[in-house]
Amino acid sequence: MADTAMNLVSPAQLDIIDGLRGLGMSNYVALPQLAVVGDQSSGKSSVLESFSELPFPRDSGLCTRFVTQIIFRRGSTTSIKVSIIPGPDRSPQEANKLRGYVKDGLSVLTSKEFLDILHAVCKLMGIPGPGQCLGSGQATFSDDILSIELCGPDKQNLSIIDIPGIFRTPTEGVTTVNDMDLVRRMMMHHIKDERTIILAVIPSNTDIATQEILSIAKKLDPKGLRTLGVLTKPDLIDKGGEENVVSLVEGKRNPLRLGYCIVRNRGQSELSSDADTRHRTEKDFFSTEPWSRLDRDRVGTPALQRRLQELLVSITRREFPKVQAQIFQRLSTSRKHLEDLGADRESADQQRRFLLEMSHNFQDVANCALDAYYSRHTVFGSIPELRIATLAVERMERFAKDIETLGHTVDFESGDGEDEATKSPASGFMSSNGSEAGAENPHLEYPELADLISTNGVAPEPSDSNILEWIGEEYRKARGFGLATIGPSILPTIWQEQSKNWKGLTLTYIADIVFFVHDFTCKALAHVCPDEGVRSGLWSVLQERLVDRYRAAVDHVEFIIRVERFGTPLTTNRYFNENLQKCRIDRLEKLLETHTELQKDPTPWQSRNQIVRLDRIKQSMAMDNSEHTIQDIHDILDSYYQVARKRFVDTVCMQGVDFYLLTGPTSPLRIFETAFVSELSATQLDLIAGEDISTKQLRKNLKNEIDALEKGKKLLRA
Repeated sequence: MADTAMNLVSPAQLDIIDGLRGLGMSNYVALPQLAVVGDQSSGKSSVLESFSELPFPRDSGLCTRFVTQIIFRRGSTTSIKVSIIPGPDRSPQEANKLRGYVKDGLSVLTSKEFLDILHAVCKLMGIPGPGQCLGSGQATFSDDILSIELCGPDKQNLSIIDIPGIFRTPTEGVTTVNDMDLVRRMMMHHIKDERTIILAVIPSNTDIATQEILSIAKKLDPKGLRTLGVLTKPDLIDKGGEENVVSLVEGKRNPLRLGYCIVRNRGQSELSSDADTRHRTEKDFFSTEPWSRLDRDRVGTPALQRRLQELLVSITRREFPKVQAQIFQRLSTSRKHLEDLGADRESADQQRRFLLEMSHNFQDVANCALDAYYSRHTVFGSIPELRIATLAVERMERFAKDIETLGHTVDFESGDGEDEATKSPASGFMSSNGSEAGAENPHLEYPELADLISTNGVAPEPSDSNILEWIGEEYRKARGFGLATIGPSILPTIWQEQSKNWKGLTLTYIADIVFFVHDFTCKALAHVCPDEGVRSGLWSVLQERLVDRYRAAVDHVEFIIRVERFGTPLTTNRYFNENLQKCRIDRLEKLLETHTELQKDPTPWQSRNQIVRLDRIKQSMAMDNSEHTIQDIHDILDSYYQVARKRFVDTVCMQGVDFYLLTGPTSPLRIFETAFVSELSATQLDLIAGEDISTKQLRKNLKNEIDALEKGKKLLRA
């Protein structure tokens, strides 16, 4: 039957599976395997010894220290190879050291040679060797795997994993409760997958109802598709108890879908006997009653070997294509996870390159945003706050409208106030979603901006009272000795009062632009730097510099406000004179219109025309010096206000906003660029871009995994 099974699967497939296991592939992809499990002292070592004919030490605690993999391969010559498969938690240096231990080209192993090998292996693993006590700093168990490959013309293709025996009571000075839990975790790791055949080793001289291993196997394999019972020590059964064991093998009691096999191990008095003697003794034992009644395919070590080979061949044939596909898929997934971590950031040079690439990406987004080149990055569609050019232009237009409609204290058109519907409301702070936030705390989203600008952003509606009366009141408050002419301080005083709303409207405008820039920087960084830890470290360094740039912009705007409102009213703009002449002409025209009348008794050849009587004009223009001065102040103020307002709006927009906050060389949007990254110290680089312990460990594990998977992929393709 074994030969028939071997015809259904290529021996190369079994070799590949064992090669993959040697690469540590079982840590990432479940491989078809046979796993021997059971309690300590259940006879597991004796079963392995009967298979391998290796002289395993007795009473040494060997099988409770690490997992042992025994590979049987049919070959023309006899050879033995011993190696170590590092556990998943080993560092690259430790793993290379363990892999470097190889004993190859051996034809036989004496008890002494094998014991020496085991001592050397345990020393490398950092655990006590056979017969040794637990030393200081040593672990009781290791998750490394001892691999023993046996090749010869009398061997069948077979691989078995022997797992340390489970125990329920710690031994003082030898094992602990933690060791007990560790062994159980090791066992569960190796037998939980559906590609593992569970060989549950059970002593025949114990009550099967007390065997925890069967309960564990039933929990993991409820349908019983991969659990085979192996009964040991039948020669130690109390007289009269044989029938209970026979009924187990025959499936009459506690049946398993794959059934039971029974083997006889060497006793203490038979340890010196050779393999042939052992097999004869076992054969003779099972030829007696009641064992002779059992099916020969269920009795003895050779029958167990054939049964195990059938099971391994069956599962390998079924699962090999799935294993191959899973390795390719796992490799692709692991590469993607490693790629998501970004470039290595262990050294200062790697960290600097990482931040330089990030800064280039940030500047690319910023340049496209300032140029309104929104089609270049899809992020502009998903995050509208990044469309900073559009936000700035819309806010600039609103600022210009605010200054035009709300900037003056009193309407220049006396008594002809604009309709309420045509006036622009006071500008409030714009939040990130475009809605106006409350004036009390406009920077709720970014507390670091809270103290940057102190203004409530509210401008009162211009008064529609008579402006000449208002100018008269201000004039009388400010005039001094001398003739009733425009004194050097009168016009500046009235000018400052008329333009006092500019400051609040302007600082609110700057606050909005600062928010747009800050919000853009935060969201653009989140786009180019998904790693929250790196972004937090970078933000902690950038934040102070950003606020300093914002403060410089605000300070410059406040300087512009001081110059315009408190500096000498000055202009060379010809429109000032034109506006002044227009004001005077408009007043004269209104006066003429007021005193216009139709000509009386025209001559027959004349039409009836409109005329203005000079005497009435003289009478209407009669006023004292103060009234003349007030009218002159009005005309000069109105003319200068129109010129200064447009100049002020343009200056604030060009210098305070565009140069200082958006496109200038000292713009906050230009901070995170090459020069900034180049100037960072090694300490700053590590604080910003250095990986935390968990990320470093994850990267190391992914690299080890990818290395193993790539080697596995190469093995599969070869």
